[in-house]
Amino acid sequence: MKRAATIAWATAGVAAVGIVALIASPRVSPATAAHSVRSSAASTAGPMPGGTSTPTPDPDRVIWLGDGISVKAGDLPNGCTTYSKIQIFDVGAHSYGRLVGDPDDRGPSAGATGTVNRDAGGDILSYTAAPGDDIWSIGDRLCTNPLMIGRYNHVGSDPGEHTLQPGETVVIRPDMNVEWTPGA
Repeated sequence: MKRAATIAWATAGVAAVGIVALIASPRVSPATAAHSVRSSAASTAGPMPGGTSTPTPDPDRVIWLGDGISVKAGDLPNGCTTYSKIQIFDVGAHSYGRLVGDPDDRGPSAGATGTVNRDAGGDILSYTAAPGDDIWSIGDRLCTNPLMIGRYNHVGSDPGEHTLQPGETVVIRPDMNVEWTPGA
């Protein structure tokens, strides 16, 4: 009986300490939380001409693409504020692809002067190459992982293998209802 009473008192003591800790925990208002999120997403740069400061992205900030996939802001191609990648996944004995994140067309540049093809809603679906276009430059232009563009479209990533033929179209946003075949 003495042992049971000791266990009961110990359990009650732990519960009381937990309740006190819960009641005494600091409260954060929505305004404070929003300020904290903004502060962690950007740091202040030095003075701009005219004496004002402007926030710049923190290179260690993480951008979540979805489905547990993220990328550090400092690892994005210059000028990209978002990023995407094709994810290849298996369902049983079949493979499919999908785009995680949102690509962003930053306009033609060296090695990526072709045509970006969009659906009726404006989402990027594919890219049609112009002479001299390559997977690396297309990935940079669209803020999309070039290795996965190449893998999904069966275009090599080694030098000389990643240049596309004029008029060749590569998928940027796979249709998840179409089976993907490795090495096809």
